[in-house]
Amino acid sequence: MSKTALRCGVALIAALAAGAAAQAQTRETSIPNLASANFSWQHGFDGLAFQRVEGKVAPTGPGPRVPGVERLADDQNPNLTPWAASVVHMHNDLVKNGHRAFSAQSRCWPGGTPGQALFLQPVSFIQTPQEVWMISERDHQVRRVYLNREHTANPKPTWFGESVGHYENGELVIDTIGFIEHPLSFVDNLNTPHTKDLHVVERWKLTNGGNGIETTFTVEDPGAFKAPWSGVVRWQKINRGIVEWACAENNLGYEQSFELPEYQMPVANTPDF
Repeated sequence: MSKTALRCGVALIAALAAGAAAQAQTRETSIPNLASANFSWQHGFDGLAFQRVEGKVAPTGPGPRVPGVERLADDQNPNLTPWAASVVHMHNDLVKNGHRAFSAQSRCWPGGTPGQALFLQPVSFIQTPQEVWMISERDHQVRRVYLNREHTANPKPTWFGESVGHYENGELVIDTIGFIEHPLSFVDNLNTPHTKDLHVVERWKLTNGGNGIETTFTVEDPGAFKAPWSGVVRWQKINRGIVEWACAENNLGYEQSFELPEYQMPVANTPDF
C-alpha cells in the first residue's frame, strides 16, 4: 500500500469516527421541542392516577370502594411508612364520616411535584437555554426548571420544590428537592403525604411523532415510603394555547352545592404587590 493510500485510509477512518462521535453527542444532548404558543399538552386519558412502571414499585392506589362514600386511598399499601399510612387512614376516616375528599385542583391549592401532573387542565412550556417554564392553565401556576446548574446548598422550601434539569438522549431530565411540608401537600390525588426530604426525578420525552409526551418519574422519601416508587403520566397535544382560568372565582358556593364539609381554599391575607 502506498503512503498516499495509507494516509487517505487513516483520514477516512478518522472522519468516520468523528462523524459517529458527533452523532452520538447529538443524541446525548438533543432537545425535545415542548414549547409553543399554538398548542398545549393535556393528560387525563389514563385517568386521574399515576400509571405503574413495569418492574418498579407502584404508586399508592385507590382503596376499596364503599357504596355511597367518595374515593378512598389504600392505607394498607405495604410501601407506606407507619406515619404515611396513618395520614392516609385519617383522610379515609374523614371521607367515611361525610367529609369531602381533598382535591388540590378543585380547591385551588398547588398540586406540587409530581402531583400537579395529574391536573386535568393543559400545560404549556417555555424553553430557554437557562430555564424551562411549565405553565399550568389551572390558576396559571408556574414551575421553573433551572438548566445546567446544581441545586443550591439550602433551597427555600416551596410547593413545587427546587428543580434543576438537563437534556439527555432527547429527554428533559429534572431533579427536584426542597419541598414545603404542609398538611395539604400531597404527591398524588389520593392524599399520600410526603416529608421535607421528598426527592423526585422525572424524564420527559416526546412520543407519537411529537404529538404526545410520556413523563416517567421516581419518588424517594424515606419518611413516607419504605422504597422509592415510580409512575408514568401520558399527555396528548391539543391544538390550542392555555386560556384564563381563575380557580377561586369558579368555586363560589361550592360548599352549599354539595352540602358536605369542605376544605378551605387558600386565601392571601395580604396583597403580594
